[in-house]
Amino acid sequence: MTVKRRLEHKYGAKLQQINTAIQAWINADAKRRICTVHVAVDDSAAMLKVWRDYFPKARRVRPVSGKVTAPKIKRAIADLWNRLSPDYLVLFGGHDIVPMFEVDNPSNFLSSPPVVDRDRKLATDNPYASSKIFRPRDISSYLVSDRVIGRIPDMMHSGDPAWLVDYLETASRWASNPLSFYRETYAICSSEMTTAGRDSMQYLSKPVSDLLISPPARDIRRSARNRLSARLHLIKCHGNPLDATFWGKGKRFVRAITSATLKAHLKPATLVGTMCCYGAQIFSPHAKHARSHGRWPIASTYLRKGALGFVGSTRMAWLGQGAMASADWIVADYLNRILEGASIGRAFLESKQKFAGYYTAKGRVLDRKKEKTMIEYVLLGDPSIHPVDPSIHPGGSRMAGPESDLVAQERRQRRVVLSRRAEQVCKLLPRRARATPAQRSMAKDVFKRARRTFWKDDIKELKQFRIKSAVVCVEKVYTSLYIEPEARSNLGAIPNRQSLQFYWGGKRLRDGQTQICLITAETDLKGNVLRTSVGYSS
Repeated sequence: MTVKRRLEHKYGAKLQQINTAIQAWINADAKRRICTVHVAVDDSAAMLKVWRDYFPKARRVRPVSGKVTAPKIKRAIADLWNRLSPDYLVLFGGHDIVPMFEVDNPSNFLSSPPVVDRDRKLATDNPYASSKIFRPRDISSYLVSDRVIGRIPDMMHSGDPAWLVDYLETASRWASNPLSFYRETYAICSSEMTTAGRDSMQYLSKPVSDLLISPPARDIRRSARNRLSARLHLIKCHGNPLDATFWGKGKRFVRAITSATLKAHLKPATLVGTMCCYGAQIFSPHAKHARSHGRWPIASTYLRKGALGFVGSTRMAWLGQGAMASADWIVADYLNRILEGASIGRAFLESKQKFAGYYTAKGRVLDRKKEKTMIEYVLLGDPSIHPVDPSIHPGGSRMAGPESDLVAQERRQRRVVLSRRAEQVCKLLPRRARATPAQRSMAKDVFKRARRTFWKDDIKELKQFRIKSAVVCVEKVYTSLYIEPEARSNLGAIPNRQSLQFYWGGKRLRDGQTQICLITAETDLKGNVLRTSVGYSS
């Protein structure tokens, strides 16, 4: 799915190179028994052809007219989706071709003082991945995805078609590989995040000794560069807006990865998951405020150099230091599911659903850090790509030919399950209200009790953020309890699970870089602490 007039305005006569690459991609998918339909939602002729070819007896789908906006595109996608029922959706083009949604940031709520999370808006593809009608003020209408989607981005404000053509070649030529193809890992984390980084490696069943620390305890930069040729990349470092560098931090910030270094060492078929702030941002290398003028964005570098997929955040990310948290879980689980044989699109959708479903299955509620993480994380790449061949995966079953009819049926069944799972999770999302003055007055005592549960690594770090126990945001949280339908008539109103969520925030400045810490404590209505979490910006 794309927007024709924007492609034509951006590329002019060069658009023919892109169209040729698209046709090659469609032909390659056909050999895999995947029917790919490329349609511009603002092109009357293209929309008419889709209508005639696939559902001539149904009501005609109207093209997008006037100013192209994300909500208009979503409505067109909904019409097409209801008729075509696709397994995958590809958003073709960057933000200036197919606009991302700009939604409110759930964790931008400590307004004064202090300002903790400065991201007022989040760029996201989540509403495209949701079958619900988009309502800007209703986070449940887009928080939990139920569609398998990805985005193939080009370069912002650049008329060079190679950004699309090169990745389309990757999407055309990819082939599934045995699990051993991804045995070697390039994994790196900032030094203060070492504990959570090691936990992520264990989650992936990778040797903890393979984790690189930035800055290194000894000079391992050359060997680190050589390891960039590994096909599996896990990156847990710091990122900045309009920056072509990921940073490590000890006593000071140091360069961990630059796009210039990546260019020389990357190999095709690489898989990438990042926990870094702004990891998935696509910006013009010549943007006025670019920190590394002329250098490619890191996400763009990976895709241009043959990476199959890239997962990252569009804005400031929340993650763990003393233990895995928020972004750590989504990224690690995404990579894990790919290694088990899932497509990169399904792996991404399932990792997000599992992240939200874990808390609802435990009878708990998402906090604002976790909600932001689910919204801002995006997949860049063709979601239908299967990096690991499930037929030769340990425990897998061999199939005849490129794809049997049974495999296609299994994929359709999974889509039904994923859709229903998302529906159930949405029903159990929290609703928030202002706490009473009496509940706010419990903040100091709650903070003291919560502090006893923190990891030792977190306690060492917290002193530097100058968090004040009295400066707090308190919310009363309601969550509907699931009741069997046959029992509801005897209950009247469905009861709610009620709790309080306390948030304390602080920040520290090092080498011109600001890092943020946000503490969350959930209590019962009397202030008894149920659970706590500590999140850091990367």
